[in-house]
Amino acid sequence: AKDAAYHREKMLLYKQEEAGIQLNADQADWKDDTDDKSDDQELEAHYIEQINQNDEDVDLAKERELLA
Repeated sequence: AKDAAYHREKMLLYKQEEAGIQLNADQADWKDDTDDKSDDQELEAHYIEQINQNDEDVDLAKERELLA
């Protein structure tokens, strides 16, 4: 199984590339060698779900404060 550090590194490289930051040769080679779109999409969906849950938790906490 792939560990969290592997996915974190991969997501950082994709974010850098999307932001227009040029990857060095080693980074580009590693990204190309480990490119697996389905795993990346699944991981990104999981992260988005966590972010949305955190947002809902914050909203709920604010509502509780207002009702207290």
